Amino acid sequence: MDFFDIVHARYSHKENFLPVPVPLNDLEKIARAGLSAPNGVNRQLTRLVLLPNREALASLSDLIEHGGLRSAPAAIAVLTTDETPPDGVNFEKEDYSAAVENMLLSAVALGYASLWLDYPWFDAERQKRAKEVLGAPDNYHLWATLPIGKPDGVGSRREKMPVEERLFYGTYGARK
Repeated sequence: MDFFDIVHARYSHKENFLPVPVPLNDLEKIARAGLSAPNGVNRQLTRLVLLPNREALASLSDLIEHGGLRSAPAAIAVLTTDETPPDGVNFEKEDYSAAVENMLLSAVALGYASLWLDYPWFDAERQKRAKEVLGAPDNYHLWATLPIGKPDGVGSRREKMPVEERLFYGTYGARK
């Protein structure tokens, strides 16, 4: 697949995964792509925890009800520090978001499905327990978990609005 095919093939896989292991080498490739993403002022705040098998994932997936995380053969947890640097400019959301998108595209390139799973970690108590499970320092925030694996069937996809309704030329609303 070329790059643009990969971009268009990516979707948020919310269903179950097949019980087929993800080779550690593939998981590392995906993680390295994430860590190669641009980041603010080259601070490199994003940290990843590889969860390479069901055993490593079990305690984390016990904290939420999401079927995809409960059936995924592997996952990657995405964290950043929540400390504001001396200059007061914090790029943690931009940094982790760029890393996640790189990893989602890399997963597709390697033949896997994934999902940007963040909503469970919005709950402060669940966030605290998840960080304990992951061994994350107190000054880090768990932003997302990416379940990764081979999909168990064709995953559902939400329809995108036509590009023509969202793409403008020169000024907002101007058409080609």
